[in-house]
Amino acid sequence: MSLPWLRESWLQVVSDIQKQRFGHAHCIPARADLGADTYCRALVDYLLCLRPQGKACGTCKSCLLQHAGTHPDYYEVRSEDDKAIGVGKIRELTQSLQETANQHGAKVAWVKNAERMTVEAANALLKTLEEPTENTYIILTPVKTNGLLPTLRSRMRLHKFKEPSWAETEAWLTQKLGHALSTDDQLRCRHLAHSPLVALSLLKGELADDTDHVGQLAQAMCANGVWPQPTKQDWSAWLQASEAWLQELIRLRQRVAAERLRFPHLSELAHDWLQRQQITVGELNAWLALCYNLRKLTSEQSGLNAPLLLQQQWLQWKHKP
Repeated sequence: MSLPWLRESWLQVVSDIQKQRFGHAHCIPARADLGADTYCRALVDYLLCLRPQGKACGTCKSCLLQHAGTHPDYYEVRSEDDKAIGVGKIRELTQSLQETANQHGAKVAWVKNAERMTVEAANALLKTLEEPTENTYIILTPVKTNGLLPTLRSRMRLHKFKEPSWAETEAWLTQKLGHALSTDDQLRCRHLAHSPLVALSLLKGELADDTDHVGQLAQAMCANGVWPQPTKQDWSAWLQASEAWLQELIRLRQRVAAERLRFPHLSELAHDWLQRQQITVGELNAWLALCYNLRKLTSEQSGLNAPLLLQQQWLQWKHKP
């Protein structure tokens, strides 16, 4: 595993597979900022490989088919155009998983954006999780694990990734960039200590810095600043910033260590507001849950006025007595 913060988890998974105690159903958080896609791709390749060692061999017939994108025993389901994953797709998948493996090895299914399955689709998958065929593996990668039905979660192994510290992230960034981080670079991405791939993209100029979005929300909430006017084009970025800011407020309210803060330059402003308004962790978690629900709602239903719905959530922050 090329990403050092995932190496411990990877070694455990390989050990479990080799000892035949891996299980058939797995829920892996879709943490793009940590390289979850790379991790899951390596896992799929390993499970399908006919001669695996510490990773897929890359040379057996199964590996060559997988590399070419033509492996008959690999199935991938995902949301199309941010729409819900309907029951038809899942029924087609479960029917395929009942068939004999073409390559006489494992059958592997990867359901991406798994939280976007409709209730009917999730229930259709449930029976396969309860009564899997031999040598069949199902991997679900939701953005939020709690976005899955509890009945699904209870029948799967829930994986967690260890987040790197700032020192580990800085060392990795230095290696990838080929030079030490400047003071300005450190200030720009220290709040991304637990999201090293995002930090790398930011420093390489491939990603816009979301600090400005969070800063505007912080000023609007805590200092009577001007509230943003999200549009259909940028409301998702504002929703992401809303989640990031509420998560930061929760960390501050829980008095986490300073090095775990994402936006330390906003800490004083936030702390004063939290004390003045007597906002509880429970209230912040409730607001954050509404953000998660809005993300789920807009992924499952088309035609919603997402910018307006987001502004309605901000009204709760604004009108907190």
